[in-house]
Amino acid sequence: MEAKNELMEALCSLFPGEGNREQIAKILAAYTISRETEASRSNLKRRIEAFLAAKRIDGLSPKTLKNYRYTLELFAQRTGKHVSKISTDDIREYIGYLVDERNLRTSSLQTHINILRSFFGWLDMEDIIRRNPMRKIKSIKYDRLNSRHALSAEEMEHLRNACRDYREKALVEFLASSGCRLSEMAGIRTEDIDWRTRSVVVVGKGSKARTVYFSVRAKLMLEEYIRRRRGGEALFASSRTPYVAMGARAVQKAVQAIGERAGISRRVHPHLLRHTFATSALNGGMGLSTIQRLLGHSNPSTTQIYAELSQATVRQEYERIIA
Repeated sequence: MEAKNELMEALCSLFPGEGNREQIAKILAAYTISRETEASRSNLKRRIEAFLAAKRIDGLSPKTLKNYRYTLELFAQRTGKHVSKISTDDIREYIGYLVDERNLRTSSLQTHINILRSFFGWLDMEDIIRRNPMRKIKSIKYDRLNSRHALSAEEMEHLRNACRDYREKALVEFLASSGCRLSEMAGIRTEDIDWRTRSVVVVGKGSKARTVYFSVRAKLMLEEYIRRRRGGEALFASSRTPYVAMGARAVQKAVQAIGERAGISRRVHPHLLRHTFATSALNGGMGLSTIQRLLGHSNPSTTQIYAELSQATVRQEYERIIA
C-alpha cells in the first residue's frame, strides 16, 4: 500500500485538483502496486540455478557443478543486472576486477571466462537473451605447455629434501609416483591399499574406477608415516583429532609450502606432480596408451598435453620401431 500511496501523491502533484484526485484514486484501485528494487530487477541468480540444473542433467560431476556455482555466484554478486541487460562492457569490467582485486593467475582467469562463456552460450541457445555478451570476449593467450612444464629430476630432489616430516615425504612420493588426481587421493583409506602390489583402486572422473600404482620409495614413506601418526583411517589424515582425511585445500597448501621451502621459483601443486609423473613415464619409454590408462584419461589427446615428448624419446621410439 505504501508504494501505491506514493504513486497516488506523485500523480496528484502532476494533476492537481480534487476532481482529478478522485479520478486517479478510482483508476489505481484496480491495481496492486509495489516498488521495484534493484534486486527484483535482476533475474541472474534464477537463471544461474536453471543453468546448473541443465548441466546436472547433462551429467556434469558434482565437483564441476560446485566450481560452476562458485564462479557464477561471484559474478552475480558483482553484476546484479537482468541477464538481458548484461553487456560486453560488464563482462570486461568483471574480468578487470578478477585481475586487479583478486589477483587471479592466467589459468584461473581463463577458467572464469570459460564458465561465463558456457553460461551465456546456454542463455543464447535457450533464447533467453538476444545478444551474447561473451561473443567479443577472447580467450587469454598463454603458454599452456610451459605452464605445465614438469619438474626436473633436480627439482624433485630439492622437493624431497625440503620435506619436514614423513607425512610430507609420503605426500610428495605418492603423488609423483602414482599420477593420482588430488580428488582421487582424498578418497583413499589405508585399508584400501594393496601393499604387496603397491597399488590402490581410485574413483576418477565420471565415477570410473581404475588401479594406480606407487613406487617402492613411496611405500616406505607411507609405511613410516602411518606407523608414526596418532590415528586416522584415511591414507592422509589431519594431525589433529578426530584425524579426518586431509581436505583438498590442505593438501594443496602442504605441497605449495614444500615447494617454497625447496626454493622452486614457480608454484608447486598436486597437479604439477601428476604432470611430472606423466612426463617422466613417457621420457622413460612407457607407452602412451599405458600412461593414458594410469592417468585415467578417456581421450588420448589429453594425455599428450600432460606428457611432453622430448626429442630423445622421439628418437628412441624411431630407432626401436623404424630403424
